[in-house]
Amino acid sequence: MTRLLPALALLLLVACDSGSDEPDSISAQTILTSSTLAPQVAAPKTAGIDFEITPSNVTGDALSVLFTIDPAPDDGIVVFGDGRPDIAPSSAQLFPFDFAQEVPINASIQIKPTLADGTSNRAVVLLGYTDFDYIQLDGTERTVRIALADVNGMTRGDKLLAIGSGFQWFDLDTQSFTSTRPANPVVIPEIRDFSDPIRPNLVFYPLIANLTTPIPITASDFLSASTIDAQLDFTMSGALTLVGHSTSDLTSEELIQAITLTQILGGATAEADGELNPN
Repeated sequence: MTRLLPALALLLLVACDSGSDEPDSISAQTILTSSTLAPQVAAPKTAGIDFEITPSNVTGDALSVLFTIDPAPDDGIVVFGDGRPDIAPSSAQLFPFDFAQEVPINASIQIKPTLADGTSNRAVVLLGYTDFDYIQLDGTERTVRIALADVNGMTRGDKLLAIGSGFQWFDLDTQSFTSTRPANPVVIPEIRDFSDPIRPNLVFYPLIANLTTPIPITASDFLSASTIDAQLDFTMSGALTLVGHSTSDLTSEELIQAITLTQILGGATAEADGELNPN
C-alpha cells in the first residue's frame, strides 16, 4: 500500500532560487487530486491491532509543490507557491486545494535559466494544514485537521476535530475539547518535533511522493514555455490509522487521540501519478 511519506532527509528538497538572473514569469496551473478516495463509508482494513481508513476527501492549504529533477542535486521546478520552500516562513502565502473538487491552483512561476535536462522521479509537497474527511462504519461523518506548520493559530503537529461549526483541540489535562489551543493538546509528536540539520530553517513539514511513472524533463521546453500544466494524483488508500482500535466507530475523545497519518507508523513508500507539461 502506498501513500505520502515524510522526508527524513531533505537532500531531495532543492532550493529553486533564480539567482541574479531574472527569468520571465510563466503561468502555471496545478491540480492536486486522488482517484483512490473512499466513495462513502471509509474503506476499512485491519492492520494488526490498528485500523486503517481511506478518506472520502482531502482538503487544506498548500505552500508549494516541487518536482525534483535527477541527476542534478540542486534542480527542480516549483509549480506554485514560494520558490524557496526550504526557507519559507509560516506567514508565506498558502493555496487552497481540494482532492475531490480538483480545485486548480494558478500561479506565476519562474524557471531557473540554468535548468538542465533530466528526469523527475518524485515531488516534494509542503502543506500548511490538511483536513481529512471520512465516514465511520456507523455512518458518523468525521473531519480531522492536521497542522503541518504553525498556521491559523495552530502549532505544527496539532490534531483538531470538526465539532459543530468549527475545529477544536483536545486538552489532555482536562480530557475535554476546547476551541482555544490548550497547553497540552493532542499532537502527532513526529510532526511536531521534526527538524532537519541540512535545512535548519524549514518550518513546513515536508512530504515526498514518488512518481509512479518518471517524467522526462527537457530544459529548453520549460524555458521557452508560456504555460505549464501540472497534476499529482495521490494514492490515499489507508492513509489514516486509528492506533489500537479494530473499528472506526469511536467516540470523539477516542478518535482524536488514536488517529494518525499511516506513514508515520512504518515507512510505506509514497506514490502519485504525476503530470508536468510545458506549453
